[in-house]
Amino acid sequence: MSHVSVKTVLAGAMAAVLALCAPLALNAQADKAHALLDKVKAVNGLTGADAWHIKANYTLYDPAKGIVTSQGTLEEWSTGPWNYHRIYTEKKISAEEWSAGHGKMFKSKEPKLDLLSLDKNVAQPLTNPLALAANFKPGVDLQGVAGNFNGEVLNCLSAADPAAAAKGLNPDLLFERYCFDVKDSTLRYTTTSTTMTSFSEFKPLGTHQVATKVEVKPYNKLGAQLEITLLEPLPAGSDALVAPAAKGTAPMAWPHQPGDDPLVPVKITACDYSMAARDAHELGAVMIPVVIQKNGSVKSNGMPMGPWHLSSAASDCIGSWKFQPFLLDGQPTDTSDILIYTFDMKPFDGKIGIASQTPAPPAK
Repeated sequence: MSHVSVKTVLAGAMAAVLALCAPLALNAQADKAHALLDKVKAVNGLTGADAWHIKANYTLYDPAKGIVTSQGTLEEWSTGPWNYHRIYTEKKISAEEWSAGHGKMFKSKEPKLDLLSLDKNVAQPLTNPLALAANFKPGVDLQGVAGNFNGEVLNCLSAADPAAAAKGLNPDLLFERYCFDVKDSTLRYTTTSTTMTSFSEFKPLGTHQVATKVEVKPYNKLGAQLEITLLEPLPAGSDALVAPAAKGTAPMAWPHQPGDDPLVPVKITACDYSMAARDAHELGAVMIPVVIQKNGSVKSNGMPMGPWHLSSAASDCIGSWKFQPFLLDGQPTDTSDILIYTFDMKPFDGKIGIASQTPAPPAK
């Protein structure tokens, strides 16, 4: 990749998003681009580390109003990719979750904190900042750029045509641009069309580099400030620290991952476009947190996100939807994800978006 200067550009309502000039198409060097991404994944975050313990502070904001919506601490112990124990604590309330192996997840009964949201907005940026990189499958063409930004020499990788790869979904849900230091491959920024996340003050843990400070800015407004205050390896024989509590726990649906087998809809009915939505001239996408149960039925897993009247309509219609049972290690498993229904006044074609997975390629 040749080095060129970095320019700051506007993206929607953002004040600035990292952008590098003169992108170099990597279609002819697909193997090289994916190998470079694999190197970045191997260096950053904690998902490949053997055993570790962190403590972190977090503050989440409403970007539009500039006010704090959630503030607390995360403590996590991990002895492997699918063996961990997390505790979120805010004021006088807390919530815990455990993973005791692939697909064996538990949570404290009736947690008063939104674990799904906290995992996405706190634990994932701190421990697995390249989670969406699983969507850069070999069939997705990449483009690379390089340049200087804030005194750092960076390489960046992104989908060459994210809109085409997303096949009608919002590409920001599936693809990010990853910008990393050319010297040591540490991840410095991820960007979408609306959001920049910065990573700084790295500390080593084994062969990994861990950003101890993370800042998320949607539309150039502060959305999250995260800081790891303790980072240490765990000694051998620490399994008791991650074992689920014997009492006071409940099963937790498996959060569907970008690299998992796809979720397959069987029956998706149209949602009513209410008169209230018409009167308010509401159109657009609604993101619906759900649990797809072992038998394929769908139930709500939190408040839908989108225009008010459309969110209510989408929440009302998911009860009749059906999926093929999701199999994890060959066994039917409850799984959680975010379904995306678009109200666009067009005849409904029976298709919805699924936040964790790229659309299937068209049949040949």
